[in-house]
Amino acid sequence: MITRHSVAARALVIAALLQLGGFPLPAADLKPQASAADIVVLVDPIQKTGDSFRQLVADAAAYKLNALGVAAQVVAVSPAEAAKPLPQARAHGATVALVCSYGVEGTEMEVTLGWYDSKTAAPAVVVQARGPVDLHLDSVILDALDQILAKVDDRIKTLSANRSLETPRPSQEAAPAGLPVTVIGPPAARPVSKPMRRVLLSGGFAPFLPTGAAAYYFTLGYLPSVLASYLLDTPVGPVGLGLYAGMDYFTAVGSQDYANTYLLPMGIDVRYQAGQGLLRPFFHVTGGPALLIMVTGTQGTITNVLPFLKSGIGLEVMMTQELGITVLADYDVYFELPYLVTGFSPSMNLELHL
Repeated sequence: MITRHSVAARALVIAALLQLGGFPLPAADLKPQASAADIVVLVDPIQKTGDSFRQLVADAAAYKLNALGVAAQVVAVSPAEAAKPLPQARAHGATVALVCSYGVEGTEMEVTLGWYDSKTAAPAVVVQARGPVDLHLDSVILDALDQILAKVDDRIKTLSANRSLETPRPSQEAAPAGLPVTVIGPPAARPVSKPMRRVLLSGGFAPFLPTGAAAYYFTLGYLPSVLASYLLDTPVGPVGLGLYAGMDYFTAVGSQDYANTYLLPMGIDVRYQAGQGLLRPFFHVTGGPALLIMVTGTQGTITNVLPFLKSGIGLEVMMTQELGITVLADYDVYFELPYLVTGFSPSMNLELHL
């Protein structure tokens, strides 16, 4: 049975975690201020249990609108006040009202967004979304905002263009008494969305578990590695291009001889990452040359250069906005003929985003 107190506690935990790994949250605490705004965002929790999520919804709306170049004024309202969106917009000197109504039922939240524009005769645009109250709740809210803002893209562009021609100035009218207000300035006045951290530095350790023919004469290996990568912001998500280097050490034992073996791979790493949230799944492929050094008991030192390829899937868990821990499952192939050296290398890495 989900109680009102458990929902509120869960909301506080989610909000704290989203601050670490989700969208950049503006410094807003719903305190009264006064400023010119393009759009008034009316935040309306349908029931009292939704109060715990008010700040989360307000920050999401302000973040999205600021990223599009418009100024948003966030106002906490009652259901009765939300039913009169255009008068609320005019009271704050804006021409557009974005109503964000939401309610929590059990372990799910339903979000209803309505766009009301006094400058057009078009009917209101309404979007609904529903999702679980968990660590992905920010995605539910942001997806709903993306849907409704895409439907009014031309109007957003007009507001953004007008805003870019103006010098930011404070409103001459104070906010009406009794309405908690947060003013989120336009990017020209106070940018709130932080740029994507593009430089990724990673270091980790993996056991090398040989498979195939190599498993008959290679022992368990040890593979420390480092990666320096640059993340590109693409329409399908962050794509990283970087340099990988490692040192795979193991012992080869045959019927007549043994060898301490070192494989030193160095190559290009290509990484696709799904999103910039708290949990970041990714896929990568690495390839290039590897230096093979075998220190044998009877034949001295043998060296060779051979190509290698490794690929795998991983999951990064962000501890802060800069620091993350990654769990990665790779499969490695060293093209040493006539027998390939192959094996699994499950690793744990520490990643720093700059």
